[in-house]
Amino acid sequence: MRKDCSTCEFNFEGICAGSGNVYRYGEPITDDTKCCNDWGASFKYFEHQTTTAPRFLREAYNGGHISYQDFSRLVDDYNEGRPVSINIFDAIKCVYGISMVDIAVVLGVSFGVVYSAKTKGFAKKRIAQFASGLCVPEGLLLNTSTNDFDKLKKCKELFFAKPNIDASLASMPDWKMQLAREISATYVHCPIHTAKILARVDYLYWDKGVSLDEYTQSERAFILYTAKGTKKYQPTHHLEYYLDIACQPHMRSEQILMNHS
Repeated sequence: MRKDCSTCEFNFEGICAGSGNVYRYGEPITDDTKCCNDWGASFKYFEHQTTTAPRFLREAYNGGHISYQDFSRLVDDYNEGRPVSINIFDAIKCVYGISMVDIAVVLGVSFGVVYSAKTKGFAKKRIAQFASGLCVPEGLLLNTSTNDFDKLKKCKELFFAKPNIDASLASMPDWKMQLAREISATYVHCPIHTAKILARVDYLYWDKGVSLDEYTQSERAFILYTAKGTKKYQPTHHLEYYLDIACQPHMRSEQILMNHS
């Protein structure tokens, strides 16, 4: 969508309510393909951006880590091919399709170690371990942008060429097994074999209408399982789920109560 009069919040049924350099306040908008220095996103434009933007930017905005102005600017940068800084763990999820849970399992460390590396930065003693385990050069591990995705695709090939990597990703150390039990008993109320798949999810923010293409296999399973609905509730239309540093799950979903009267 273009940033012009047709998508401006100050376009009130063809009348300008802004104070830009194209139309005066109260003046009819005769050409809605023009844009001025007072443009602001209409709800339609906002909805378009927040449902079609790259996932890592949507989650940064939805999590309150960046303002809408920064979010909108970064979306434009990304769409126009300019490099956008991205946390290596978000980049790994995007390119490899694995989560922080998966990384902790493969590296043989606790979830908290990986969580700290993402939120606080890498401890010096961990840099070589993460670089080797993820098949990523140390420099790329410490400074990543969206322009590095092609490099990461080559790293992904090396990672998945490791012997028994699929079995390693599916393994269930004690802390991950405990997480699966909590998901099964308290959060999703699913069979334990399903919970073992869902336990691979570290962070998930989804609204109905958002494409599932950018989500990992375990995340799609999580969304689809909670979205199917029950006899009492219609399907979930909003889902937030994340693990804290102690690997404790937190979940909020929004469902519409059905009327059975």
